[in-house]
Amino acid sequence: MKLQQREKRQSWRMTRREMRKSLARDGRKWVREVWQASAGAAAELDALSPLTTVLGTRLAEDYTKSKKLAGSEIQRALRIVIVAGYGTRIVLVGPTDQPKLRRASFHVGQRANAEGIAGDSAAVGRVLDDVRTIAQDRWQSVMSLPPEVWNCFVVTALMKFQRQLATDTLPWHELPRERVETMLRYGYVLCCLDEAIGAEPVVRDLHATPAAATA
Repeated sequence: MKLQQREKRQSWRMTRREMRKSLARDGRKWVREVWQASAGAAAELDALSPLTTVLGTRLAEDYTKSKKLAGSEIQRALRIVIVAGYGTRIVLVGPTDQPKLRRASFHVGQRANAEGIAGDSAAVGRVLDDVRTIAQDRWQSVMSLPPEVWNCFVVTALMKFQRQLATDTLPWHELPRERVETMLRYGYVLCCLDEAIGAEPVVRDLHATPAAATA
């Protein structure tokens, strides 16, 4: 019986080698810049919209259940990757003219809003199914970058997340490539959903004055 080969940690050397095989120098530079911008966009978010906050949490919870992954730490890590995917869409949608979806793609009525859908468990379930289907089976309906460019973005993100999110209790191999790419796609599609229904994330106020301490 053939043993399954264990996935290697996504090192800087491995990432550089994969990117050099796929992209010219300018393409590699562009991917790195997009990652930096996407990470920055995600860091500026205090929360997603009322609907995509609920959906992001459910996607992480359902995934961990399906893979029999225990503990809140892995769920937290997956939610961080989801938000990064959301930030990726923010960065890419305008400059690269990414395809947009209509409300009908998520089976959302014209009068439905984020708060109303988030409070309807049946509606949340239907939208979750649509998000998963788009991320897994209809990815090209929202992503127009060439596959080799997206793959290089994924390995760049993978390298960063395996470094940043791994802890003594969450080893890096709990964040393999398939898992990270799935969460990135989920977050990306959640941003497409917010675009379609006109919902907005909550942006962190970086210039807010801290409240005065009280005695």
